[in-house]
Amino acid sequence: MKSKISEIFLSYQGEGPFVGSRQLFVRFYGCNMECKYCDTFLESYKTFTEKSLLSKILDFEDDYNELVLTGGEPLLFADFLKGFLPLFGKHREHRVYLETNGTLPCEFEKIQDFVDIVAMDVKLPSSTGSEEPLWDRHERFISSVGGKELIIKSVVSDASDIEDIKQLASLIKKIDGDFSVVLQPVTPVNEDIKEADEEMLSFFKGYIKSETGKEAMVMGQMHKCLGIK
Repeated sequence: MKSKISEIFLSYQGEGPFVGSRQLFVRFYGCNMECKYCDTFLESYKTFTEKSLLSKILDFEDDYNELVLTGGEPLLFADFLKGFLPLFGKHREHRVYLETNGTLPCEFEKIQDFVDIVAMDVKLPSSTGSEEPLWDRHERFISSVGGKELIIKSVVSDASDIEDIKQLASLIKKIDGDFSVVLQPVTPVNEDIKEADEEMLSFFKGYIKSETGKEAMVMGQMHKCLGIK
């Protein structure tokens, strides 16, 4: 089986509670969504088999903490990953960190046994510009995560509204076990995308705390601040 991969690189995690962790990123090509704030512009890719991807990864030195599957949306290649991840596990003991938009629960179930950390975007319709609310799909996805380490992240812009934050809080209240919540101020990619101000972020953070008891982190994209991938 083959997959489309745009790049493989060593860097530092720039988002959420793992910020600063040295990681090996595998960026898959293609996504099933078109968020208006998307800052990942993938124009090319190379085709890999499971064995050729493993060979490429083993070319890197063993000085990183997690293998990150990112994109795009890596779960578009779940069947490929189902073959690749057991091979990776035979050669390296690094934890596997999945970055996903949380809309493909059936695809995640194919690889859940091989993933340790799930960083899932909860797509706020007011922020993404999506006409289709994804709350049901997000809820089904979370129910499939089980005992994995879970990070819930939502990108917040000046267009984000309280109704979406209420829906986010409702979703958070249904999650069992320990997990992290991140409100990520949007990185403007054009003049139509504007950052949420401090007052809005503080209000959203406070609302989530009061409704769920969960302390949300407010953190931007640190790798953008540092000028690294």
